[in-house]
Amino acid sequence: MKYASKPLQSFIEDFKLTNPSGADCFEATIDFIIGGVNIKLQSEVHIVTSYPGKNGIVYLLSRNISIEELPTMFDADKESFEYIANKNLRIEGVHHKAGNYVLFISPESIIVTP
Repeated sequence: MKYASKPLQSFIEDFKLTNPSGADCFEATIDFIIGGVNIKLQSEVHIVTSYPGKNGIVYLLSRNISIEELPTMFDADKESFEYIANKNLRIEGVHHKAGNYVLFISPESIIVTP
């Protein structure tokens, strides 16, 4: 977590997603809200916090996501990251085709530290 933004760092710590190599992978429920439509799916999530000059990058690794329709990579330096304590990571941004979106990442089967 050497380069993680504060919201991303809190999310990783509270859900015990820490990996010494700086890359964290876990299964999650993803909620995309785009144009008033909520798209819910399951995906493996990969968080990288070891890039110098970056505050964290989040990748969605689901094959059910078409990169043309929905974003699959989120950069803490470009999108707005917010951690909702003990619940999920909220990411807000703009996709070149889909427009404005809000994304919620909720880890599955992980015990949260109160």
